[in-house]
Amino acid sequence: MAWEHYLFGELKSFPSPPDLGFVEEVLDRAEAVRGILPTIEIRHILDLLDQVGRLWSDPDYAPRRLAIRHLPEVVGFSPQMVERGLNELGRLLSRQNLLEMLRFELGVLEPLDRWTWKPGYNGYVRGLPLGVVLHVSPGNVFLGAVDSLLRGLLTKNTNILKVSSADPIFPLLFARTLAEQDREGRIAGSFAIVSFRGGEEDLEARFKARCQGTVVWGGEKALQAWGRDLPAGNRLVPYGPRMSLAVITRDWLEKVDLTEAAVALATDVAMWEQRGCGSPQMLFLEDSGPRGEDFLSALRQALDDLALRLPPARLSLDEKVEILRERELARFGELTGSSRAWFPEGDTRWTVLWCQTTDRLGSPLNRTLVVHPYTRWAEVLEALAPYREVLQSVGLGARGPALRDLSAELVGLGATRITEIGRMHSSKAGSPHDGSFQLDRLLRWVSIESVAERFDAADQVDPGGKAPTRSQRLVDLVRFARDLSPFYRSSLGAAHIQNHSDIQRLPLLTGEEVRQNTPPAGLGLLTGPLQGAYVFASGGSTGAPKFSFYSYEEWEEVTDTMAAIYSIAGIGSGDTVGNLFMAGSLYTSFLAANEALEKLGCVSLPIAGNAELNQIMRYVELFRPTAILGLPSVLVQIAETVERRGLDLKVSKILYGGEHLSREAKTYLRERLGADIVLSAGYASVDAGPVGYQCPFRPGGVHHLLYDYQYLEILDPETGRPVPEGEVGEIVVTCLKRRLMPLIRYRTGDLGRLVREQCPCGRTTPLFELKGRTGDVLRVGTVSIYPDSIAAALSQVQGTSHLFQIVAARAGTKDVLTIRTERLHHGDPDRSGEIRQAILDENPELPEALAEGWLAALEVEVLEPDGLPRNERTGKIQRAVDRRT
Repeated sequence: MAWEHYLFGELKSFPSPPDLGFVEEVLDRAEAVRGILPTIEIRHILDLLDQVGRLWSDPDYAPRRLAIRHLPEVVGFSPQMVERGLNELGRLLSRQNLLEMLRFELGVLEPLDRWTWKPGYNGYVRGLPLGVVLHVSPGNVFLGAVDSLLRGLLTKNTNILKVSSADPIFPLLFARTLAEQDREGRIAGSFAIVSFRGGEEDLEARFKARCQGTVVWGGEKALQAWGRDLPAGNRLVPYGPRMSLAVITRDWLEKVDLTEAAVALATDVAMWEQRGCGSPQMLFLEDSGPRGEDFLSALRQALDDLALRLPPARLSLDEKVEILRERELARFGELTGSSRAWFPEGDTRWTVLWCQTTDRLGSPLNRTLVVHPYTRWAEVLEALAPYREVLQSVGLGARGPALRDLSAELVGLGATRITEIGRMHSSKAGSPHDGSFQLDRLLRWVSIESVAERFDAADQVDPGGKAPTRSQRLVDLVRFARDLSPFYRSSLGAAHIQNHSDIQRLPLLTGEEVRQNTPPAGLGLLTGPLQGAYVFASGGSTGAPKFSFYSYEEWEEVTDTMAAIYSIAGIGSGDTVGNLFMAGSLYTSFLAANEALEKLGCVSLPIAGNAELNQIMRYVELFRPTAILGLPSVLVQIAETVERRGLDLKVSKILYGGEHLSREAKTYLRERLGADIVLSAGYASVDAGPVGYQCPFRPGGVHHLLYDYQYLEILDPETGRPVPEGEVGEIVVTCLKRRLMPLIRYRTGDLGRLVREQCPCGRTTPLFELKGRTGDVLRVGTVSIYPDSIAAALSQVQGTSHLFQIVAARAGTKDVLTIRTERLHHGDPDRSGEIRQAILDENPELPEALAEGWLAALEVEVLEPDGLPRNERTGKIQRAVDRRT
């Protein structure tokens, strides 16, 4: 007999069973790699597990076909049951299920990756792995070993799985798939699967001595053996034998469809042949007269039908004898009316036993359900009381207040899980198991209670050596999107990438494609059902809005990132911050800013930039914020109002976003509001999410790239090819972390250039400079008009607003250029002539174009304050308007 093992990325075969030398070598290697998994982001682990799950869900996947063919001989389940189990594995490993498991068991994902600030607590927490964890796997259900290993991986422990003799094969098949899909080998190299005989105390002693955690699934003898002489530094996580049951009340039975209810309970009984800890062994049925008899008849029919679709397991002689014994005892009881038995003659495929007494609870399993009738609820409680220590799941058929009240009494009696009938065999993601959360028991929670200065912002925005590589992130993203998004399945075709340099093989994604392939127009870009998500609208200033979709976890990452950006810009817990971004209408920035400020522990003023101006000024004067965030047009409007009214108002920190803010407008804000800091609130878009951030050393349009969050390209807008380094092109981004609605090579419509310099702040992330919008540069009469040149001209004319709009129109066959702006005060004199001359001075090519007749006219319109049209939804002023088409 060969002994098969999986050792940190490799399948190995040995002619003899493991000895002490083998165990010491495995433990040595485990110690050597235990620092690897904690450096890998949890979302990358999720991506890999999701990919493995999708492969095992594919009916054409060769190892799946192999498992369906050979596992029944090993584990005893029918091929149909094995197939059903593999489908369950796909659900278990799905990214959505794993995210729910993590969120519901731990609350948030971030502490698994880094120190996480907790507002209110005003300190940091982190969930660290125990270290090397041994899993003594169960033998009752062949998915159990993988499930235990899965939780060890999610908590970033280095795992050693001791497989059961009842199932030495499937864990190895699973490990091989994971190793094949893990291109970098870091996750696959962080665990081992070993097989050795139980009861070998010398081997077990070495695992006890050198591991930091031991998870044991099994009977009382196994729990006692592994718990004996366990050192204090080795945490025992025991999962012993459990008893589960169903309870059906008269009221519930009277209102349900009997056939549907019977099929639901029969499925719970049949799945895993009642070997799962959540499988019902007995049913407590409230006396329901003929309706109860009809239900039991429907149940027997449902069990018979299931035996055809889901054939029972191959039983040993002992198992058959036990079932036959219980049948004969029940038939003997028929003489006294204390019991009854129903079963197919000459066959053990199912058994229903009706028993008046409750002095002995339990079942021989293998689709044997014992029905105990009751008339008073106290009878059920009395019957279950002796089993307090082993009760687990209860499938409860009850309604309304009865559901609440009976659940309270059952958990008070020792039950740890109340669920619907029909769901007992498959627990909900994030449910506690045997009274505790499994993931939590595999973590060591640590804290930093007080710090003079927060440090987590840098951890959030800088790579810091985190795994995986960006090439691996791109490969994972493309694979995920192609597999699950109909749009990418079509658009990417056969294109595959091996690293980031291959990304140019992939097509660019346009805004119109986003609009047509997201709800309500279509579903093509989405990778799964739209649930547990935010819906935001983007665009609207220059055209019909598009809609973007973020899962709750993705949105949490966005707001964590925005909090880090604000922190780097200088905002902290001591600030009172006015949020003047636009609120409502599916707008993103107001909500993101509010949540980010909450995470920083600020005093937040959720005023909203689309509130009436006098109301905004009232709150600003009343609460005197130390910082304000908002659109440049709103911020400039506030500064102009302060100037008009002669107010004494100082705002030391100003962060802007959503529009370009010229150098002259920044100077104006500093002068009028006394601001010490005027920085970008981050370069982001609703579609793409956050892309870059500014530090105090990089004012203007230069931003640090969010290196772990986005992959950035600078491309020629016409050809789609990379521009020479340092030249201006269109910014194209690929979000490395979003999965619900992946964006791969998305054309932002913004112009920028890469900046190859070292920032004085010391951060090593790449720098890029924003250079406006592709549509903001208007070509009129042979001259290119840039917004910055207009801003510079307006700053030279006293009494003129910094807000403006550039309009191109036709007069016959020639172009007309109109610059529209606002007076600073009502009743100020018309200075359009001064403005016109300043524009000519800032644009030397304009006088020639006018003189030569290439441009018909240069006109200036000076409107009253607030006269420029704003978009009703976004509040933005459209910088460039082309009316020539």
